[in-house]
Amino acid sequence: MRVISQSELLRLRSTELSALLHRIVCELPNLPEDSHELRVAHANLLSIRKALARPELRPR
Repeated sequence: MRVISQSELLRLRSTELSALLHRIVCELPNLPEDSHELRVAHANLLSIRKALARPELRPR
């Protein structure tokens, strides 16, 4: 899994962000504990939640 940049997240619609959030949450149980991939997934989740919390920054 790669880190998703803020600029990438800002280009997505709310529904796309929600779908991405759901996909990552579903992958969490499959990631090895204390792995780099798990840390990246958690960082991405935090970034997605922040993007969803600030709808005025996303294009319409």
